[in-house]
Parts: sequence; structure tokens; C-alpha cells
Amino acid sequence: MPAGNHTGGALVEVPEHLLQRSRDRRKDLGASTGDEPAAEAPASETSAAPAVAEAQAPAAATGPSLPELPDLEPEPELQPEPVKPWVQAALTRKKIPVWAVPVLIFLPFWAIIFAGTLESPERDSEIIALGREVYEGNGGCAGCHGAEGGGGIGPALVGGEVLNAFVDWRDHVIWVVNGSPPAGQVYNDEGEISTAGMPSNGEKLSAREILAVVYFERVELGGAAEADLHDLEELFEDEEVVPEGLSFDIGGTFGSTLNNLLAEAGIGAS
Repeated sequence: MPAGNHTGGALVEVPEHLLQRSRDRRKDLGASTGDEPAAEAPASETSAAPAVAEAQAPAAATGPSLPELPDLEPEPELQPEPVKPWVQAALTRKKIPVWAVPVLIFLPFWAIIFAGTLESPERDSEIIALGREVYEGNGGCAGCHGAEGGGGIGPALVGGEVLNAFVDWRDHVIWVVNGSPPAGQVYNDEGEISTAGMPSNGEKLSAREILAVVYFERVELGGAAEADLHDLEELFEDEEVVPEGLSFDIGGTFGSTLNNLLAEAGIGAS
């Protein structure tokens, strides 16, 4: 197989005489054959090499120089806008505590509940309670004058009507005790003519019940001031003069009888 063909497996050994011939030729040319130490280079050449390398290094390292940029002044810092007075006041005022928020939310509901528990002393008085009971119950007043006093078979009592009909409360009491006078007669301060429609209550109701229902009709329905009925209330509260079970006598003399009861109770009614 030719020496230059390496397509096979093993390399072919070069003959010694060919190697010797190659060494001789290199020796003639002054080149190192690999078996002898290489000849030392002159000192001037060795010392000059680093200098050339150093001289070339900065040039390669520096490269092309760039133009110097002018110094730029820093941009001024933006100043914050001044806080408006109303904003400052809102930020500094005291905040509502967190625990108070539920209290404030439920405060209206609590106020409604609390108001519902309040009861006017005047409306809870004994004379008002008894008068309402008689008017709506055994007295039968609501059946003729309406549940709210607006009128029906009988005349209206609300809006001051009953106060106009009976300026003096004693006349109102006499009317409830005796009932309507005979038909065709004037029976009240407005000059109205009786139709004999009002029944007598002197035998059906006690004296205290009659005083109470008159008080109720004048104050609750008619709108009278309670101070105007002080004498009536005092007579009602005097249980020695007007005890339980006492009945007013029916008749034309009842007016004087009522005045006698006031005098006996020490109430200065004229």
C-alpha cells in the first residue's frame, strides 16, 4: 500500500534513511531539527519585543477617542403644591373612633324604640283612662259621636266643636247626666234645637264616670287645655265628695247640686 494512503487501518513507518535525509536538509538550512536545543535569539531582539508589545498595547486598547460631552445641569426638583386650608383642616380634625360607628348606625333605631316607651303623664292619668273607657265602652258615646269624635248620629266633638257647644264644662256635665231636653228647645251655647236624641246617663253611669268622660271629650277630642278643667279634675280626685258608686240625680235641679258638690270639695268655682 502506498505510504500516503491513510484510508486503511495502521500507519506505515517512515524509513530511517528518509528521516536522516530530512534532518540533514534542515540542518543545512539552519533550522532546528527537534533533536538539538534551539539557538538563542540575540539579546537586542528579545529586549525589543516587550517594548514593541507595550507600545502596541495602548494603541489597541484605547481605540478611537470620543468627543467630550458638555456638563449638563441637573433638573430642578419639583416642589409640592401647597395644601389647601380646607384639606389641611380635614386631615387634622379628629376622626370618629371605629367603635363609635355601630353606635351611630343604630342610634336612630334606639331613639325610635326609646320614644315608643315614653308615655305622657297627662295621657296616663286616671281621669283620662277612665274617660276613654267610658267613651268607647259602656257609655256608648263612640256609637253616636264616632270613635274619634268626628260625628255620626250625634254631633261632632273634635276641632273645638264640643267646646263651642258647651263653653262651661258644668253645662256639659248636666247634658250628659240629663240627656236631651224636650224636642224643640235650645240646649247649648250655640243655640241648637234639641231633637231629643241624647239619652240620659245619670242612672247608667256613676258620678266619677260622668266627670271622667266629660274631661276626656273636652281634652282629648275637643282640644281644651287641661288647666281650663282644673276644677273638674279636683272634684274627680276628691273621693270623699265623689266616692265610688255615687250617682248624680237626674232633673232640672242638678246644676245646683253640682255647684254644691264643688263647694263641699272647697273648689272655688263660680
